[in-house]
Amino acid sequence: MFARLQVHDLHPNKSASDKIVVSLNESATQPRKQIMETTETSDALKSVNTTPHLCRSKVKQTALEIAAAIRPANKFSRVGMSFIERIEAKVRAAIREEVRIHPRVC
Repeated sequence: MFARLQVHDLHPNKSASDKIVVSLNESATQPRKQIMETTETSDALKSVNTTPHLCRSKVKQTALEIAAAIRPANKFSRVGMSFIERIEAKVRAAIREEVRIHPRVC
């Protein structure tokens, strides 16, 4: 949050106060670099499919149709990603359970 004051001998001909200003200017640029790196990482993570077992558009469309039928007074127009991820988790659990209860064939 706060820049650390460090006196460096980057410029031997400058006075101590000039060195502190240089140090402050250098430390002020560091958070920008970190923010850019975080943004690049989050953009890369966005490209990873977090719901490989679902067609998101169909899930959203179905959820909105059901919401309109069940709650006609509420005009839902969006489906959150957390909802889709919960549906994905339930699909994975259902697949896991079906595999678990399937009889063995030897």
